[in-house]
Amino acid sequence: MAEGEKKNKLLLIGGLVIGLAIVGALAVGGTLYFLDRDTAEGEEQSSSSSSDKPIKSTSFYYSFEEPFVAPMVSSDRRQRFMQISLAIKTESPDVALAVEKHMPLLKNNLNRLFTRQDYQTMQTPEGKLQLQMSAFEVVQEVMNRENMKIDEVLITDFVMQ
Repeated sequence: MAEGEKKNKLLLIGGLVIGLAIVGALAVGGTLYFLDRDTAEGEEQSSSSSSDKPIKSTSFYYSFEEPFVAPMVSSDRRQRFMQISLAIKTESPDVALAVEKHMPLLKNNLNRLFTRQDYQTMQTPEGKLQLQMSAFEVVQEVMNRENMKIDEVLITDFVMQ
């Protein structure tokens, strides 16, 4: 009788394993079927509603090689630092040459801006947004000397200690 029970258990376990494998295969197959169908429908809709010419982005980015590291003002009298990496977004590829030309002035003005920042203010999203706008104004002021316009100054990395 013990041998008969073992056979029944083995058959039951084998049946469960095969059943689970079938259910898994059906789930994967169904998912792939519906994902492929949604993609095909999306491509048909987008190709019929859009024009023949693809939209090209004309933006250019210039990233500062080194991050800026600056001490911060803190009300708790502890020494605080900020490390920030920036990129400049523009529509003109000539801006990169102008940035390289005025790099010492840009670094000086941005460092002066960053060292005036308050630690408590920089912990808020509004403070970071204000810093981004101030950095834009500093860079645009220098680019005005070359009669060039930038679109935005992007903060690509921001660390406070």
